[in-house]
Amino acid sequence: MRWYLLQDKYALRCHDRALTPEASWQFLAAAPVGRLGLAATDGSPYIVPLNHVVCGHEIFFHCAGKGRKLELLRANPQVCYEVDSQLGTKTGPRACDFGTYYKSVIAFGQAYEVDDNEKKAEILNRLVQKHAPSGHSFEPATAVDAASVAIIGIRVETLTGKSRPYIT
Repeated sequence: MRWYLLQDKYALRCHDRALTPEASWQFLAAAPVGRLGLAATDGSPYIVPLNHVVCGHEIFFHCAGKGRKLELLRANPQVCYEVDSQLGTKTGPRACDFGTYYKSVIAFGQAYEVDDNEKKAEILNRLVQKHAPSGHSFEPATAVDAASVAIIGIRVETLTGKSRPYIT
């Protein structure tokens, strides 16, 4: 039920630019970097760029076992996560004719800490597989290795994507 309430709350204004849910998940999964949006207890915003990996319909990232990001997540697990790509610039004879060709996705959901070290190791290995240069081999992380870092998951409750592609 909450999914539909959030979908309505975060509905896109420009429906003609909406990405399908499948295209939104694909773009999110392929994006190398995203930005995590958090709210401090005083209401001030905090945004941090992160590497991530998508597993199922959840987003995962790793971080140190302490710090501002974790403090904010523990105080308020409601987050958003954004990825985008600027595809080009639309030009014209007047300033008002200019625009941007882009693709973007925003996920809203609840963050949580992954406690199981075996699962943390699996996610760390997926992160490395995603971000390692093609053909680069590595020794996989173990549960012992994973115990030294925090892995955060985001249970995505709603996902919106939009695009303004080149028109040829």
